[in-house]
Amino acid sequence: MRFILALLSFLLFVLNSYSEESLGKRLFIKYSCGSCHDIDRKVVGPSLIDIAKRYGSSEKAIEKVARLIINPEPSNWPGYAYMPPFKIPLEEAMALARYVLVEAPKEAQKKKKKNSLEEDLDLELQMH
Repeated sequence: MRFILALLSFLLFVLNSYSEESLGKRLFIKYSCGSCHDIDRKVVGPSLIDIAKRYGSSEKAIEKVARLIINPEPSNWPGYAYMPPFKIPLEEAMALARYVLVEAPKEAQKKKKKNSLEEDLDLELQMH
């Protein structure tokens, strides 16, 4: 009986952790978008922050980027590798675009604040 309770607790923990990630982020991972795009640095393709800066975060921008995920236009990003088309449903492309334009920049800001705080604390500890 304890084993079953422990297993159920573990499964609830895993499901809760999984549900905390947005659909867009899960799709970003599923489709290996991170092999060409990083949140805040250029890899093979532009960073998600650069994409968000270019298109903004409006619903219209999300729809435009979703359509570009499905059928990219290489001339949009000269100097970068060609992005292959992703023949995925528009709903998935919309979730991915929302992650790229809205959620990823927020993640980057949180990460930057956390790193800055950790650096400040580290410097403070070194001084004492």
